[in-house]
Amino acid sequence: MSKVYKYRANIASDKRDKDSVQLSKNILYAAKLNKMNDPFEGSVELPKSDRHEHWVTPLIQELHTIGICSLSKPKENETFPCNELLWAHYANSHRGFCIEYDLDVLMNGQSTNFDIRNQINVTYENERPEVFETDNVFDVQRKVFGTKSLAWAYENEVRLVFLTEGEKIIPPKAVTAIYLGLNISIEDRREIIKLTTKHNIDYYQIERVENTYALKATKLLFDYSYEIVAFEKGYLVDNYIILYKSPNKDNNTMYEFVEKFRSRLTRPSNLTVSIRTNTHCTA
Repeated sequence: MSKVYKYRANIASDKRDKDSVQLSKNILYAAKLNKMNDPFEGSVELPKSDRHEHWVTPLIQELHTIGICSLSKPKENETFPCNELLWAHYANSHRGFCIEYDLDVLMNGQSTNFDIRNQINVTYENERPEVFETDNVFDVQRKVFGTKSLAWAYENEVRLVFLTEGEKIIPPKAVTAIYLGLNISIEDRREIIKLTTKHNIDYYQIERVENTYALKATKLLFDYSYEIVAFEKGYLVDNYIILYKSPNKDNNTMYEFVEKFRSRLTRPSNLTVSIRTNTHCTA
């Protein structure tokens, strides 16, 4: 499997649904060149001779009607989407999520509107590329769509080039996992999981590695196993000391555990939850 990532903010726009809704419908979006966020997008050095006008202008005009879906390739030794800048810039400062695609499956989309033309690995250069008369159509596409300044190298981008812009229906099996941002809300996390459960995919929670700048991805097992270590029945309030045994210990999972535990109680209660790292939280 060839992994690629799409970082999403999960914010609805005037014309499009939230990213989680689009994902649930097996949709990805291909944008026009002039709608992308790089002000130098499509910037190339054209032949200056008048005799080239007859082939250069129509070709460049045609390329500007094409749709582009930008994805990020993992760098060497990366096993999950851990690019801090991409999380910050495209996933709403970790409040969004990241979709993992199987690029091989994605490239073989079978829907009638999956009018894919090429896959282009972006290169990053100091200077704008120059278009020559000897260039074929793919050479020109590679220069117009597939060359950006060195400032963008952190994106490590691969682009799917479609004949038209707009929504593209992809094979359901193209999505292999969803990574939930470090700062995602419990409401958004629940919505994403609910909308995509039918995809039969894995979910991962992004977390910080303690005392480092690194991130880690923990697979969500939806396991809320625990042991009641001590219980005291008070006159007005019960007191529980609980040993939490699940491997998932992120804030949202802990919130859900406390919520589920409290839902079975019939009296006001104080909960002291101990996890295997010898830390405690009181709820």
